[in-house]
Amino acid sequence: MKRKKALRCVCLLVALLLAAAAVTAAVIADRGRLNGYHPLKKAEEGQIRVACVGDSVTYGFGIPHYRKNCYPAALQKLLGEAYCVNNYGYSGRTACLLGDRPYRTENLCTQSRAFEPDIVILLLGANDAKTFNWNTEVGGVQAYPELFESDLSELIGMYQNLPSAPKVYVATPLPAYEDGSGKVRYNIQPDVIENEILPIVRRVTAQTGAVGIDLFSVFEGKKELYSDGLHPTAEGAALLAQTVYNAIR
Repeated sequence: MKRKKALRCVCLLVALLLAAAAVTAAVIADRGRLNGYHPLKKAEEGQIRVACVGDSVTYGFGIPHYRKNCYPAALQKLLGEAYCVNNYGYSGRTACLLGDRPYRTENLCTQSRAFEPDIVILLLGANDAKTFNWNTEVGGVQAYPELFESDLSELIGMYQNLPSAPKVYVATPLPAYEDGSGKVRYNIQPDVIENEILPIVRRVTAQTGAVGIDLFSVFEGKKELYSDGLHPTAEGAALLAQTVYNAIR
């Protein structure tokens, strides 16, 4: 009899733990903190295809109900039914192949090209500013800045040369701020973004004939629009979407 009671107690405890884990996972997922893909829509005939390519800012990391409130979703609402906007954002990814998680090697990058977009919004560079990425040396020489520039140029060209010949917009990374603890998360260096990455992004954008979107200036001094100093809130994502919309229209 005692064994049966003990077994029932164990089963009840396991059930409670599983339920708690499910609730926790649901909350985490709702805030965009699980590194999955967004559902990808199939464009209807006649719709203008828009591929939003980027890292966690594009993905919507940290935004409650992120699938509805991330910037690509907000952009879809602004553009209307004549457009099909897909979110190809993948958290933690870099523009440089020397980075720890290059976007170009991901299946999601392949999917974004297979979408045959008419418009591409490219937003990468913040993760390249991580200490262990930007300071990488090859043969005793800091190689990352030069490779970042060439790899970004190749990535832009890769989209420009698609059969659909999309118009490519290259957005600058947003400013990075300290979080509540007084530190910038994920070893991202704000000074590297502002003083080194921004000039490269702007230079490459001009050289490739892409269209620049200056998100750095839009978000400069607007720390209140961030959830953690790096990722926009839903309100910040709405501002980002409006800025991209203005550039497209």
